Amino acid sequence: MGVLWTTYPLNDEMTEWLDSLEVPYPKTPSRFPTGREVKDAIAELGGVKVTIRDNGVGATWQAWLESESKPDELWTLLNITNYSGDNESQEIWFEKGHDQLIKQILAVICKKCGPLVLIPDTGGDPEVVGA
Repeated sequence: MGVLWTTYPLNDEMTEWLDSLEVPYPKTPSRFPTGREVKDAIAELGGVKVTIRDNGVGATWQAWLESESKPDELWTLLNITNYSGDNESQEIWFEKGHDQLIKQILAVICKKCGPLVLIPDTGGDPEVVGA
């Protein structure tokens, strides 16, 4: 599975694009999550083994996540390309992995920041998670 998954909040530009594709979305405000919200969400996940690579502020931050019961089947790599701190908004994306686990992770993150749009780089339809 070589798909890269990007996430975006529901801003005006995004909702306009979703409307053009006839993808439903809630009328709920959303934003990118903070670094702390991402870390807290990952810590809250049950049944998932997490390995963090923290290179500090201004560098790439990564979390390798895999199911404890099916590590060969359910895994992903969550990325923040330019980590700007725990209290700052972070643009998150997933490098490969399985959409089931990605959506599970996003559902927890979205409890704090509102719905996010998950977009595969394969040209597939976007999906609103956390609605």
